[in-house]
Amino acid sequence: MITADRERIEIDLPADVLFAMRGMGKPEIVRKKLKVALAVFLFQEETLSLGKAAELAEMSRVQFVELLQSYGIPAYEYTERDFERDTEAVRTYRQAVQGVNRECLQSGIGQQLSDRIGTN
Repeated sequence: MITADRERIEIDLPADVLFAMRGMGKPEIVRKKLKVALAVFLFQEETLSLGKAAELAEMSRVQFVELLQSYGIPAYEYTERDFERDTEAVRTYRQAVQGVNRECLQSGIGQQLSDRIGTN
């Protein structure tokens, strides 16, 4: 059954490929495997997002990520630019924490806390 938000695609395959596919199981199983393979391919080609590819494969995102891992395909691309941004964010956070620590020590709050928890 095709709903309003779906379309059917037909492809012509050589007879020997169709014969080989019959060994994969019932038509529903073959259909499912083809949808999963298409989802992986379209995700890898950056045509579909992780969520849309998981939806096409009729899997949860977690299941789809696990499938990608089994094929050695990264689910997320962590670039050098991402690393640089994260490094800068950590540096900024550390500076902010050090500033708060200095203020606490200067105001005596740090000593009061140390006395309370016995870290002197």
